[in-house]
Amino acid sequence: MDWLEKCFNYFNEIPKFSLKLPKKSLFLIFKSSGLRHPESLPTFRLPLLLLFVGSLALDCWQETAVIYAIDETIVFMLCVLLPPSGASLGMLGFLTGVTVWFPAARDLLLDSWMTQSIAVALSILARRFLLRVEWQLASQNVLAALTRSGDTEGADTVIATTLTMLRKYANADAAIALRQLDDVTAEALACVPAKALPTQFTSPKIFAEALGSNRCIYYWDYPATPGANRTLLSTGAKSLAVLPLSAPAGDEVVRGPKPGAIVLVWYHRYRVSAYFQNFAVSVLGGLSTILRFHYTTFRLEKLQTRYSAILQTIPQGVVFVDASGEQGWINSVAAQQLSLTEGAQEATAIADAMAKLRSKAQNPQEIAAKAAAFFSKPDAKIRDWEWVFPEPECQVLNLSSTPTLVRDVPGRLWLLDDITDRYLNRLALVDRTAQLEAANNALQLTQFSVDRAGDAIFWIGSDAQILYVNDAACFSLGYSRSELLSMNVSKIDANFTLTVWPLHWETIRECDSITLESEHCTKHGKLFPVEVKVNYLEFNGSEYHCAFVRDISDRKQVEAAIRAEQEKSEKLLLNILPQSIAKRLKQRETNIAEGFANVTILFADIVGFTQLSSQISPKELVYLLNEIFSEFDRMTDLYHLEKIKTIGDAYMVAGGIPLPRSDGAEAVAEMAIGMQQAIGLFNITHGHSLSIRIGINTGAVVAGVIGTKKFIYDLWGDAVNTASRMESHGIPGCIHVTEATRKLLGDKYIFQDRGVISIKGKGKMRTYLLIHNN
Repeated sequence: MDWLEKCFNYFNEIPKFSLKLPKKSLFLIFKSSGLRHPESLPTFRLPLLLLFVGSLALDCWQETAVIYAIDETIVFMLCVLLPPSGASLGMLGFLTGVTVWFPAARDLLLDSWMTQSIAVALSILARRFLLRVEWQLASQNVLAALTRSGDTEGADTVIATTLTMLRKYANADAAIALRQLDDVTAEALACVPAKALPTQFTSPKIFAEALGSNRCIYYWDYPATPGANRTLLSTGAKSLAVLPLSAPAGDEVVRGPKPGAIVLVWYHRYRVSAYFQNFAVSVLGGLSTILRFHYTTFRLEKLQTRYSAILQTIPQGVVFVDASGEQGWINSVAAQQLSLTEGAQEATAIADAMAKLRSKAQNPQEIAAKAAAFFSKPDAKIRDWEWVFPEPECQVLNLSSTPTLVRDVPGRLWLLDDITDRYLNRLALVDRTAQLEAANNALQLTQFSVDRAGDAIFWIGSDAQILYVNDAACFSLGYSRSELLSMNVSKIDANFTLTVWPLHWETIRECDSITLESEHCTKHGKLFPVEVKVNYLEFNGSEYHCAFVRDISDRKQVEAAIRAEQEKSEKLLLNILPQSIAKRLKQRETNIAEGFANVTILFADIVGFTQLSSQISPKELVYLLNEIFSEFDRMTDLYHLEKIKTIGDAYMVAGGIPLPRSDGAEAVAEMAIGMQQAIGLFNITHGHSLSIRIGINTGAVVAGVIGTKKFIYDLWGDAVNTASRMESHGIPGCIHVTEATRKLLGDKYIFQDRGVISIKGKGKMRTYLLIHNN
């Protein structure tokens, strides 16, 4: 209110004013009217006050006394701005008194009585319009606040927010949210202020009439109401508003299984306006909608929890994926089977887990083919689809899949049932039945073989005669059934001749069952690998062999391909690293480094290569360099040396690693002489004038492999650096060696003494040029 006080002070200081404004009285009027209440027009109050003050100042500036400033504009503004309270009526009485006690003003006002009447009538209409707008804005603010609170908070918070805002806009002394527990008890869900009720419980009769008629009820003189609630009367309640919280049209109550109401309490008599009644109905409707949403969400969560509990307790694995691929869900059994976390899962994660599980099955190709046939039709239903997993322990899953449609969203439901015991029992039952009926007659043999029709089946007598074959055996060998039944085993399997058969028969009798690999020959002479599982059976005093034969051509091809790839990898690794180092790396040994006391290192650099690179194309340059280095590589194999690396046109080789040797220096010297000869032959062949500069040193080094990527066997130590200096300080076409190497080679080679020369980083050293071997 500081801004209004400053305005009054300003006008009171104007010299033309002959009468001071009643500042204190005006402040009491504005304060008593409730500046934040919609009745005080908070949205339009400031513009109206500014217009009022501006009009008053303009009129006062033009007149000699303040009484002449009272015109129809001022009357209009005051009637619009001030609510019809005692303070506002006092203000109008003040204006009327002015007309009575000041004759000049009375004459002036009487002259404009018609104009003043029109201003009063217009102000009434304007105030009604502005009040309607203010209450509509208040309704929008409350609904917006409830919507925001409903998005992030629970139902109790929404109710508390509603009570606070209703109490504010209604100028109520208390606001209480009640819920009926039974016919005689109602519970206070929330109170503003917190101690608006002496106790948390009261009688539901407070809101019984409002709930019965499903409308808001207002009591102007509540103590005079028959059956008034004693609890509220004890708090000093004089007026009451009861706003029912029940679902319309007989629907379920929004707050739960019991109805309730919001009660607004005034400790003075308060007559509720029609604007507030419309405001309360609007707010109540928004609150009911939000509470209905919360209750529906709560019920859905309960249902979801219930269904989740059911799905978690059933013994089958449950997997659901919607057709959009955005959402999936699995229960705990499926999570264990798929190695995932139970609950919501990405559809891609479920698909990957299913594919990984399928790859572990005994027949992944068959499963993949069947899956392609199933999923070619979106509405396909899958029943009794068995996935057999032989390792690590035998497990069999029975899969069923059904398309679903929930709220126009298609999906697919999977059930994964572990039928291992049933499957094994079934196999055991089949096997036992077959054993009992095997020797009975051909029909029983056929029935047994049909049960095992996935593989070729042979029944063989003790004389190696074939007694029965199934269709798979005929198909795989290309013979008819009658042709096979006239043969013995040696006709289709050369490994089981009539000479070997007796020994094989005795072996089967001792072991009861064996599995072996062999080769079968088709009618057209084609051999193919097979896996044969032979079982020994006795029935009615006769002995039989039951052989289950599976074509393993695909498996053999895969194994051969794996072996070929392993050989390639081994060859590539040995091409990069010494065999002993490669073996240690394959054993997952890390940081391989070991010292060697006597290693001879050779560095060679092609002189004139840089100039040559500017004269020919890069492709031709690489071709020539490859030809030279390939010849050097051949020499390393010839002299059993270890190639370390190449850097550009430089070549590094060492003798005495990774296996120490006493003649390492001699082998390096021989290779150096051979390298000089190879360069000479290269120049003759290609018409170039290249030369090679070679440096050799012998000493202690550390050799090994470091790092985790792009392995390379390398050397470290002062002996390596010295050998590099021998090459860089050498003479083109010559072999530059240190005194250590010269002493090691002895009289086996002819040397030329270069004397003492200055070596970068080493100082003065005595070096030699190796001419040729002695």
